[in-house]
Amino acid sequence: MVRKSKRLNVVQSRAQYANGDFANSEQSRSSRELLETHELEDNEDHLTKRDDNLDNMTGDGKAVDKRGAHSLPAVWNMPDGARIVVKCNNLGQPIGDEGGVLGKFLGTIARLGGYCPLDKKDWRNVKKDGGADTILQCVQTKFLYPAKCDKWILKTIGRDWRKFKAGLKKEFFNAKKKRKALYKLCPEYVDNDQWRELVNYWKSKEGRAVSEKNKISRASVKTSHTAGTKSYARWAEDLRQEDPEKKQPHRAKVYLATHRKKDEERNKHVADLADLEKLIHNEPELAQSDHGKVAWKGDALHTILGEEKPGQVHGMGLLPVPNQVYGRLPRYLKNINMTTTNGSSHAGESDVMEEIAKLKRRIEEQDQRIEEQDQIIEGFRNQDEANFRQGNDESQPEVPQNRRKRVHASGPEQVRLVSRPKDTIKIEKFSG
Repeated sequence: MVRKSKRLNVVQSRAQYANGDFANSEQSRSSRELLETHELEDNEDHLTKRDDNLDNMTGDGKAVDKRGAHSLPAVWNMPDGARIVVKCNNLGQPIGDEGGVLGKFLGTIARLGGYCPLDKKDWRNVKKDGGADTILQCVQTKFLYPAKCDKWILKTIGRDWRKFKAGLKKEFFNAKKKRKALYKLCPEYVDNDQWRELVNYWKSKEGRAVSEKNKISRASVKTSHTAGTKSYARWAEDLRQEDPEKKQPHRAKVYLATHRKKDEERNKHVADLADLEKLIHNEPELAQSDHGKVAWKGDALHTILGEEKPGQVHGMGLLPVPNQVYGRLPRYLKNINMTTTNGSSHAGESDVMEEIAKLKRRIEEQDQRIEEQDQIIEGFRNQDEANFRQGNDESQPEVPQNRRKRVHASGPEQVRLVSRPKDTIKIEKFSG
């Protein structure tokens, strides 16, 4: 089946990043450093797939009907300087058809050993020693995007890199086979030296322990991504465009759109989906985004799915973190249970923010008073020290230098002249 071709915005540009909202701005060509604009057709002829991809094969070598990996020759073979313009949302996630092509392109980079070596145990090791900069420079030769999208790009490639390694292990690795036999199974699209290191790691004690840990973690996953290659951010943007008021949809509505099946009978057997729809029907305010906030603690999706894993947010896709979406709660409010009397989460949120603002102003005033008191105390301390030094200086007789006089004393007491380093000397007495 041939999909409908897409028209992508492609420009000639020497800029490193898109300046601000590049795609929506009406800036002059000179300020954008654009030389030419043309279109790229995105269809099955351009987005070819590798037939021998491991995702299309089973353990016994039989082909299965699965989506293959895109090779994107149309993007790789674009003329020098031609770049696809990608728009991002306020969280730094790419949107639109151009964002979809960017995501597929990143998958091709994740499978290239020159950029993402398979013999590295951790993605963080791949990014070290300039690895991240090299990857971003490669992406920037084909795409023009805002600088805030860099983090999403690296996270996406890291995720695809781990998936690629997991797919290779599932397809070619057998723990019962010896290393020499596994070395010979190296796929033609994988570097031989990297493959040998990868096999050695899988056979090692450390590799087996990590594998068992990952299996347990995978078994605890409650929901899976069912939106295909289309990200949550792109789904949310499409729903926003369909809305007459162009409002950003709440994450619960995006979750429903990506998990609801065409067959209604199948939807009835999905517990989370049915519970979420029922909750939104009974309490619609838990899935509203009238004030621009699309997620918060205690909203519809949070109520149904529960707490997220550390650093993740349900229904928001890759990149957003809890502090970025929910906001950072001050330490003095973390153990306070805040509720509202009218059941409106937005009204309660505004009340809480007002109280937080008052507390911040009060703390700033107290800090200012403490600082003024410290300055007064410091002034008194300096004055006391000055008076003390002055009293000591007056109590000691001084004799001008170069006017020394020998003093003769009778009896056991004698007087010794002691020279001071500067222009005065001091008379000291000692018993002889």
